[in-house]
Amino acid sequence: MALNRLFKDFEPVSEAQWKQKIHMDLKGADYNETLLTATREGIDIKPIYHKDTAHQLNIPNRSTQNNDWYISQKVYAGNAAAANKKAHDILNRGGEGIIFIIPNKEIDLSILLNELPEVGIQIHPQFFDLEYIESLHKIAPTAYVHVDIIHQLVSDGNWFQNKDQDHENLDNFINKFEGYFSNITVNTSSYQQAGATITQELAYFTAHLNEYLNHFNNVGNLTAFAKAEKRINIDTTIGNNYFFEIAKYRAYRILTKTLGDIYEIDLGCYITATPSLRNKSLMDYNVNMLRTTTECMSAIMGGADTLCNLPYDTFFNKENEFGDRIARNQLRILKDEAYLNKVGNAADGSYYIDTITKQLVEKALEIFKTIENAGGFVQSIFEGTIQRKIKESAQQEQADFESGKRVLIGANKHINADLPLQKEYEILPFVKVNPRKTLVQPIVPKRITEDLEKNEIEKL
Repeated sequence: MALNRLFKDFEPVSEAQWKQKIHMDLKGADYNETLLTATREGIDIKPIYHKDTAHQLNIPNRSTQNNDWYISQKVYAGNAAAANKKAHDILNRGGEGIIFIIPNKEIDLSILLNELPEVGIQIHPQFFDLEYIESLHKIAPTAYVHVDIIHQLVSDGNWFQNKDQDHENLDNFINKFEGYFSNITVNTSSYQQAGATITQELAYFTAHLNEYLNHFNNVGNLTAFAKAEKRINIDTTIGNNYFFEIAKYRAYRILTKTLGDIYEIDLGCYITATPSLRNKSLMDYNVNMLRTTTECMSAIMGGADTLCNLPYDTFFNKENEFGDRIARNQLRILKDEAYLNKVGNAADGSYYIDTITKQLVEKALEIFKTIENAGGFVQSIFEGTIQRKIKESAQQEQADFESGKRVLIGANKHINADLPLQKEYEILPFVKVNPRKTLVQPIVPKRITEDLEKNEIEKL
C-alpha cells in the first residue's frame, strides 16, 4: 500500500519524453550512430524500450508439468551394459533424464534399458529401423524416440536409405505408435553450430518443420497426428547472446503454434537444449564452464523443457567422470540454489525481450516465405542455397572474431598464459574431414577458434 502511494507522487514519463531527453543529452550527436547497436540478426538494439510501444505476446507455456524443466545427460550407447551402468549412475547423482545415442541396431535394448525409470528416457537412434523401434516400444513404451530424416540429410549429406523409403518409414513410425513415443522431431543443432544466425536458425526450423507438416497433410496423416495429441520435438543448441537466446526459445514456441494455425491444428512442442560447441575453445578452456552456465540460464529463461549441459572438455578429452559431473552440477545449482525452476515465464514483462522475440519471429517468417517460394526447404538444400547462406554468416562471424569485433575471452582477448595449448589432445578437437559421395553438401559444425588454435599448435 505504501509503495503504491509512493509511485503516485511521480508523474509517468512517456517514451516520447525519454527520447527527447536522450536527444538533448546527445548534444547534436547522431542517435542512430551513437546509441543503436547492430546485430548479426539484422536487429538494432535500442537504448530504451517502453510500455508505450510494448508488444503483447502470447508465449505458450512449457510442455513439462508445473512449468518445470528437467536435467538430462547424453549417453553414447556403443556398449549396452556400460551405457546402462552410466545411466543409473547419472540418475543417482542428480540427473533427471537420459538421452541415449544408439549407433546401430546391434545394441541390446533389454540390457541398455534394464531397470531404468519409465519416464525421462529419450532415444536418438543413428539409423532408422522400424523393427528395432518396435522392439524398443515393447520395452519402453513411454520413451521419446527422436528421428529426423531431414536432419540426417542435412548433417550427413545422404538420407538414411532414400527419400521415398525414409518418408514411408516416417509415416509408419508416426502412425504406428501412440502417445509421445513417436513425434515429429526437428533438430536444428547443425544450423547453429555451423554459423547460422539466430534468425536463420529459426527460419530454417520453420521451413524444416513445414516440410513434415506439408508431407503429412498431402498423404492424409496430419489430422490423425493432431487427434493423437502428439507434439513437435525440437532439439537445439544454445548460442552465447544471452537475451537474444531467451527470445529465441520463446520464438520457437510462437513459430510452432503459427505453423499449426496455418494447418488448422493445435501444435505444441517439447524443446531440448544443449550449449553449442560453436564458441567453445581449447584456449583457457575453463572459461567454457562460464559460457555453458549462462547459455543454460538463457535457455531456461526462454522456456526450454529439458536441459542437457555440455562438459567443458567434451571436444578434446575422452568422456570422463569429472567433466560430466561438473556439467550436471551446474544445472543442479541453477535449479536447487538459483531456483530457476520456480517461475515458468520469467521473461514475461520485459519490453526488451518481448520486442526482440517479435522481431525474430517476423524476420524468420520473411526468410521462411522466401524458402517456400523457392520450392521448400529440401529443394533449397539440394540447390545449396541454405548451405551458402550459412557459410556466408559463418565467414562474417569468423572475420569479426579475427578482427577482434567478436570477442571470446581467453581466445582473442585476455589470453591466459598459464593454460597454454598442447601439441596433442585425447581426441581430435577439429573438424574431421571424411571425403565421400553425398547427395547434397552436408552442413558441418565448426568452432570459431579452430583456425587460431591450429596456427598456435603448429608453432609448438
